[in-house]
Amino acid sequence: MKLHFGPAARWMSALAAGSIGAVVLLPGLAFASHDDGFAAITTNSCGSAIFVDYGEGAAGGGNNDDYILVRDNCSDSHGIRAWAWVTEHTSAGDLTYSLGSKYNGNGVAGADVVWDPFVDGNVRPGDTVKLKVCLVDGSGDTTGSYCGSASHTSVDG
Repeated sequence: MKLHFGPAARWMSALAAGSIGAVVLLPGLAFASHDDGFAAITTNSCGSAIFVDYGEGAAGGGNNDDYILVRDNCSDSHGIRAWAWVTEHTSAGDLTYSLGSKYNGNGVAGADVVWDPFVDGNVRPGDTVKLKVCLVDGSGDTTGSYCGSASHTSVDG
């Protein structure tokens, strides 16, 4: 007995095969095998900058690869400022780029600030991300206090 497939069945088979092929050919885009997440925390633990390797991202924006959450952990009348840098390790030497800073004045009861300063939205394998976080007195304060920093070299981007 020979089975006959109509145009709709052939189209669904082609769609399924294409989808499976995309997953097989592009496994690292949304399915990173290593979590490169880390955090910089102020010395009094009242503020943090959290590098998220892959997660929910900004509200309503869907999942996202590589971003920073700027979080206020204490009810102390201070805001939080985070700074970020990326160092690319190349055969010609190391190149470090400042990605700027982001302020969170939402308070401990407010939402984290989602910040995605990375060029092309992604950190590449071998890049080193450095974060610095400080308590600040308003959005114009760029010096801060109780500063902490951390860095991490990405395994799989």
